Amino acid sequence: MVFIAAWPDPEFNSGAFYQVSMEAQDERTPKSGSTKESHRRIRPSFKILAVLIGLLPFVMLEAGLRFFDRGASAEAVDPFVGFSEKYPLFARHGDIHRTSGSREPFFPPQQFLATRPTNGFRVFCLGGSTVHGRPYEFETAFPKWLELELAASDASRKYEIVNCGGISYASYRLASIVAEVLRYEPDLIILATGHNEFLEARTYQGVKSRSRARSSIEHFVLSLRTVTFARKLFHRDPSSGNPSAGSAENLEVQTRLDDGSGYASYQRDDDWHRQVMTQFEDSVQNMIDRCRGAGVPLMLVKLGSNLRDCPPYKSEHRPGLSVEDEAKWQELFDTATEIEATEPERALELYRKSEAIDGEFALLPYRIARLLDKNGKTAEAAKEYLRAKDFDICPLRIFERGAAYLETVASETKTPLVDVRALLESKSRDGIPGYDWYMDHVHPTIGGHQLIGRSLADRMRKEGWLPGTSALMKDDRSGVYAKHFQELGAAYLGNGSRRVQWLENWARRQRLHDEVLPKDAQGFLRLGFRALDFADFEGAKAAFESAKKLDPSSVEQIRARLTELKLGGREVLPAMVNLKSGE
Repeated sequence: MVFIAAWPDPEFNSGAFYQVSMEAQDERTPKSGSTKESHRRIRPSFKILAVLIGLLPFVMLEAGLRFFDRGASAEAVDPFVGFSEKYPLFARHGDIHRTSGSREPFFPPQQFLATRPTNGFRVFCLGGSTVHGRPYEFETAFPKWLELELAASDASRKYEIVNCGGISYASYRLASIVAEVLRYEPDLIILATGHNEFLEARTYQGVKSRSRARSSIEHFVLSLRTVTFARKLFHRDPSSGNPSAGSAENLEVQTRLDDGSGYASYQRDDDWHRQVMTQFEDSVQNMIDRCRGAGVPLMLVKLGSNLRDCPPYKSEHRPGLSVEDEAKWQELFDTATEIEATEPERALELYRKSEAIDGEFALLPYRIARLLDKNGKTAEAAKEYLRAKDFDICPLRIFERGAAYLETVASETKTPLVDVRALLESKSRDGIPGYDWYMDHVHPTIGGHQLIGRSLADRMRKEGWLPGTSALMKDDRSGVYAKHFQELGAAYLGNGSRRVQWLENWARRQRLHDEVLPKDAQGFLRLGFRALDFADFEGAKAAFESAKKLDPSSVEQIRARLTELKLGGREVLPAMVNLKSGE
C-alpha cells in the first residue's frame, strides 16, 4: 500500500508533489512509466482540496451565523433599492410583520399583525416621500391621520393603516410593493404617486437592466449571512436629517441630485420625458390590474404641488435658438428683472416680448405668473405657474400629463380617486397653493395631511367600505389630534425644519433664493404660515408684522389660520395672541 503525503513545494510554481513510500508497492501499482500520469491525477484533486480548506473558515462562519440567526438579509440595507424579491418590505417577527431593516431608511418603521383579526380593517398606503410624511415623519403623514380618524369613529374594529411611503420611490418601483402587500390580506390599497418619476428613472437603470445570470449570482452572494453581516457591520448610520434616499441616508443608493454633478446632468430631453411618462402610465395601470386580479380595492390619490412659492429648479432655452435671438431674449429679460418691482406693467410687457422669442425658458412663465398674480389676474397666473412647472428641466413635481392620466385611468377603470390637488387648491387663496399649504415644492403642511386623511375616510365611507360608521364631530377630532401632538413632543416640528433646509440645499435651491423672497403682504403671510408649521413662532411673528404693515386687513387671514391650527390639535402660544387680536 502507498500513502501519498501531498503539499505544495514553495520553490515551484508548478505545484510539484512529493511521494512518500510507506510500504512496498502492491503488484497492481503502475511502474515508473505511469508516474507522470499519477501526478496529473493528483494535482487537480489537491487544488480542489486546497480551495475547500481555504473556504472552510467562511463556511464555518456562515454556518455559525445561521445557527445563531444573525445576518439575515432583512437586517441589511437593500443594495437593489426595491428591485429584489430577496429584500421584502416587511419581515415576520413572531405574531407581527415589521418593516425590514433592509428597507430603511427609505420606508418608515411600521408593523401589523401577521394574522388579520376577524374584526380588522387593513389598509396599505403606497407612494413616495409625501406618503412617508416628509419633511416630518410618518407620525404626521396622512395615513396616520386616517388611522386616528377611523379608530376614533369606530371602536368596534381594529384599524391598521400601514405607511408604505418610500423616499424617492417612483411608480415603477411601487409595483413590486403592491405585489408583496397583496399577500397580507389588505382590505384596501391607497396609491399616491407621480412626483418622483424623473428623479429615479436613470438613477437605477443599471440595477434594472442587469442580465438574468448576473442577477442570480448577485442575489446568491448577497443572500449569504456572512456578506450581509459584513455589510451591516461596515454600513454607516443614516442621518435623520436628510429627506432624500440619497448619500447621507444610504451609501449604496445615489439619486441624481446627490451627486455633485447631478444638477448639471438634468438637460432638456423631450424623448426621455415621454418615455418616463409612458412608464409612469404603464406602472399605474399595472398596479390597478394587480389589485383587480386579487380582488382588492384600490384608491388613487392625485397629488398637487406648490405653485406660488416654488419657481422651476432649472431652466434652459428651447432647441435651435440662435445666438442673436438668445442675446435679444436675455436683454429683454434682464431689463424686466431690474424694473419688475417699480414698473410691473412695463416689466410684464418686456417678459411677453421675451416669450415671443423663447417661451420655454421655465423661469420666464413663472415671472409672468407672479406679475399676473400680483395684478389680480389669478386665472391667467395659474396657467403660467403650471407652464413653469412643466418646463422645469429638473422636474421634481408631477407633470400635467401625469396628473391628467390619473383622472383618465380612474374614469376608465372605475377606480375611486381622491383629488388632493383640488382639495388644497380650494383652501388656497385664489386657488393657487404656495407655502400656505405646502412646506416645500410638494410636501403638504401637517394641516394639509389632516385634510387628506379626512377626505380619504369620507371617500371610503362613500364607497361602502366602512358600513355603519360616520365622521367625527369637529370637537372630538380636535381632541384626538391634540392628544397625538402631545405624544409627539415639543421637538418634533423643529426637526422638520432641518429636513427642509437639507432638501433645499440638495435641490440647489440657493440658486433661486431671490425668487422666493416675499414681495407683498400675501407672500409674508404664506411665509409666516410656514414658520408656524415648524413651530418657529418668532419667525412667524416677524413675517406677520411685515404683512400687517403692507396690508392691515391681513390680520383676518392670520386669525383664520390660528383657528385652523387649534382645530388641528396645535397649541397657539401666548406670544401669538396679540397678532390674533390684531393689536
